[in-house]
Amino acid sequence: MISVTHRVESGGANEDRLLVERDDKRTVAIICDGAGNGGRGGMAADLAIAELSRIAQAGFTDWMRALLAVDQLLKRQAQGGETTCVVVDISDSGECRGASVGDSGAWMLPADGAVRDLTAHQDRARLGSGHAHPVRFKAQLMGRLVLATDGLFKYIRAADIRTCAARGVDALIDSVRLKSGAALQDDVAVILLQ
Repeated sequence: MISVTHRVESGGANEDRLLVERDDKRTVAIICDGAGNGGRGGMAADLAIAELSRIAQAGFTDWMRALLAVDQLLKRQAQGGETTCVVVDISDSGECRGASVGDSGAWMLPADGAVRDLTAHQDRARLGSGHAHPVRFKAQLMGRLVLATDGLFKYIRAADIRTCAARGVDALIDSVRLKSGAALQDDVAVILLQ
């Protein structure tokens, strides 16, 4: 059984979202980071999460195609709001399949070996732009898998990610706090799977 912990913490805009859904055969994990004026980024992230949840519950697994459909849905309904997105579907045997767009990410942290950014080649155009080009990825779950918004990956030191992930979601978020210890530079959403 895959162990999952997660947390969202606001750094100001409060537009990061996440969702984890499990059934008897798989775990679906989704991270979104909304962007747009007047709260429309949060609206876009909410719409994306709701639609991807609906798609997951229907048993759908072509996540690149799903993200393309969500891009068009948000273009019509989010009133200018956009969102990044990483979705990963993990079977109980540890096979990970997913897709991503924007600057949120998924990093595999094997117990031995180099950290692998599963989303390194994704396009930066966000869902809702009408120009998103999701990129598929596939891997075997080895060690830990961290899905997070740029509020984590933009500010964490690469040398610290493995150590912080071993201590859990709170340690990952605490690693990107300002020196005062209270505030974050950006919203942070993290899902840790192992």
